[in-house]
Amino acid sequence: MTTTSSVSTSGSTSYVTGTVSGLDTDAIIDAAVAQKTARADTIDAKVTANKTKISSYQTLQSLLQAVSDSMSSLASSTYSAISTTTNAFDEKQAYLTASDGADATDILAVSADSDAVAASYEITVTQLAKAQKVASATQASAKTALGLDGVMSIGAANGTAVDITVTSGMTLNDLSTAINAQTATSGVTATVISTGTGARLVLSTSDTNQAITVAATSGDDVALGIGLTDSTGAFASELQAAQPSIVTVDQQTITSDGNELTDVIPGLSISLLQGTTAGQTITLDVEANYDDIKTAITGFITAYNALRAFVATNQTVGSDGTVPEDAVLFADSILRDVNRQLSAVLSGSPASSGDDVSDLSDLGLTFDSNNQLQLSSETTLDNLLLTDLSSVAGFFETSFSTDNAGLKLMKNATTQSFDFSLDVTAVDGAITDVTVGGKSGLFTVVGSLITGAKGTIYEGLSFALSPATSGAIAVKVQQGFANQVTSLLGGYANTTNGTIQTQIASLETIDTDLTSKADDIRTDAEDYRTKLVARYATMESELSAAKLLQQQIKAILGASTSDDDD
Repeated sequence: MTTTSSVSTSGSTSYVTGTVSGLDTDAIIDAAVAQKTARADTIDAKVTANKTKISSYQTLQSLLQAVSDSMSSLASSTYSAISTTTNAFDEKQAYLTASDGADATDILAVSADSDAVAASYEITVTQLAKAQKVASATQASAKTALGLDGVMSIGAANGTAVDITVTSGMTLNDLSTAINAQTATSGVTATVISTGTGARLVLSTSDTNQAITVAATSGDDVALGIGLTDSTGAFASELQAAQPSIVTVDQQTITSDGNELTDVIPGLSISLLQGTTAGQTITLDVEANYDDIKTAITGFITAYNALRAFVATNQTVGSDGTVPEDAVLFADSILRDVNRQLSAVLSGSPASSGDDVSDLSDLGLTFDSNNQLQLSSETTLDNLLLTDLSSVAGFFETSFSTDNAGLKLMKNATTQSFDFSLDVTAVDGAITDVTVGGKSGLFTVVGSLITGAKGTIYEGLSFALSPATSGAIAVKVQQGFANQVTSLLGGYANTTNGTIQTQIASLETIDTDLTSKADDIRTDAEDYRTKLVARYATMESELSAAKLLQQQIKAILGASTSDDDD
């Protein structure tokens, strides 16, 4: 008489069970535990949904930042005390044309910065600056000992003369190495040129139009010994004389030691590459950098359309009235608000604009049937850039004006325009109070910095006043299109404290809490599993013992009956 048993595993617990009860205890335990963990599975689904939403928010964040970035180069810059801030409208581009149709870029290379003034110049290059070059007499070879012991002084006119010590075992190569080791000080370089008949030492100045001086200091006259100088001390073989560059700009002759002219015309760096031919002139036109401005505008179109496609995907309802799975941010308040506000900016006229360019359509930009932005008239945009750049700049840039030259706009992170009087009270050169319309608390003051108070309409504005004097200051801020876009989207897309980042952080905190709860539920469920395993194992053991006893009793009773029959 035997009782069968088997090894069962429930979760991470293994135990011996019998088959006495006939129950599938594994299935019973799993079902009971699953009932306990069902809530954790629901929580997991919520965490997954939140992660999907976070990913969509991050995509929206990137798309908004791309739109903002596309406009940043066209937005007006605020004042900085430590650096010069410019935008694309300040940048200049140099254009070169040769009078005879030749390639002018073979003669000049010109770069322009924001300090350059839009103008035209006529340039001729009479000669390029050259470095002096002198050579020694031909020696047996570059590796033959010179047999000279002495010290010679060597230097360029714009350098400091250095002493070169020569010993009898040194070669031309050794001498060249010794000279080049002190080039940074002397301004003289050395090269050894070997030919089939011997080798020569060639000296040259690091900079153009500088004369080389060589003299014996002590011992043998090394320069004379190698034939670099003659008995009078003059160079025996001058390969190239030092000469300055000579350039004529608008009939004004300029002579320079070098071929890089950085102080002839403010804002322009001119590199001389070769001289002009007889009768040839180069026309240098300095104009706005139209290419960068147009690239910023077309880049804005591309960035906006990418954002618009994302918005459309998340606002679409299927033909059956259901929301598609990819519309993760459907009915999301953040997406709805930023789209509404941005659409208002795009369809409106910025306060800074004039009559000639008052909205996007005046620039040749329109919306198609899918609300995608398109450059419908490139000719319109090109003509405006070439003929009325100030109106284009007026549309994009914020205009700031004041009747106090000491007031600087330090920060402009708002979409609103303003026209108000800033009433300043100063005592002994220190600002003590700032009011607008007799109201205090609208601005905070720290030193010379006047900042719009949080929660007021002036939040996002910051001014610096120096010197600090009492009185009323007229302030007018007319927001341009580019500044409106960057300020609006910056408030949403900023990865540190923007609206979207705040929402992402909130969801991540929620997910952390939910995950912790799900873990606790599963831990409790596993504890419950362990208890059930023990309970059912005990039951099977007791049933097995009872069955064994039953069998024993039957056996005893059966034996007694047999005895009676006997």
